[in-house]
Amino acid sequence: MRVAIYNQMFGLNGRNLFSNLMGHWAVHYTKNIDKVHNSAKIPQTLDLIASSNADIIGICEILEGQEGELEKGLREDGYNYVFFGNGHKTKFSNLKVRVAIASRIPCEQVSKVRILDFPVKDEMGGGGGIVHCYFPKLDFNMINVHLANPKKQKLYSEQIAFLEEYAESLKGKVILAGDFNAVYGNLNEGFKGFSLASDQIKTCSLTPVMKWFFWKDCDHIFVKGFKTKDSGYLEGRSDHRLVYADLE
Repeated sequence: MRVAIYNQMFGLNGRNLFSNLMGHWAVHYTKNIDKVHNSAKIPQTLDLIASSNADIIGICEILEGQEGELEKGLREDGYNYVFFGNGHKTKFSNLKVRVAIASRIPCEQVSKVRILDFPVKDEMGGGGGIVHCYFPKLDFNMINVHLANPKKQKLYSEQIAFLEEYAESLKGKVILAGDFNAVYGNLNEGFKGFSLASDQIKTCSLTPVMKWFFWKDCDHIFVKGFKTKDSGYLEGRSDHRLVYADLE
């Protein structure tokens, strides 16, 4: 079973410095969001996901309004189970930043009150959201999460504490994946009973110039109750790599 995680950067171009900076400015600091939707290339996100051959994928940085095109394309590629979770709202357009789990394996979304209590703050870097699915036939849980910028220390600490407690409360096999905005070395003591399946693959930033100053493993796949056979990555339009792990 192949599991992947991909921060699609709203479908914008993260492989160009100017496009990256202007794209994030447009998402977070303008009301005219049509520019973002017109610049986003969701088909390229879909092509990269198809190339990964993942059975299950967690997707981060989905801007409210992109869900329809994304879900339609995923379903056409055999991902018949697509579920979204909410993060913070953008400051000016008041749109939600969202995450998703898409699966070819039957699953159902878990919307417990506790998962809805995941703390976010309505500002840039305030946390991209969380989504939890249960896979009844294979009896395991998966969480996809996009954590806040660690510079927002209080919020980040609250999110980590929430995630540690929530993940530890789940019985049996669990996959915990997402954009943690932190290297494995700063996280490895936090999630008891979990091992890292994504092998500290560096995922961000792929943006020229920015890569000189920030080139780290930020996106991770943690597992409990699974063995990791292999791991790898693909690169697309985002400033993040898609990273995957083959589990048994």
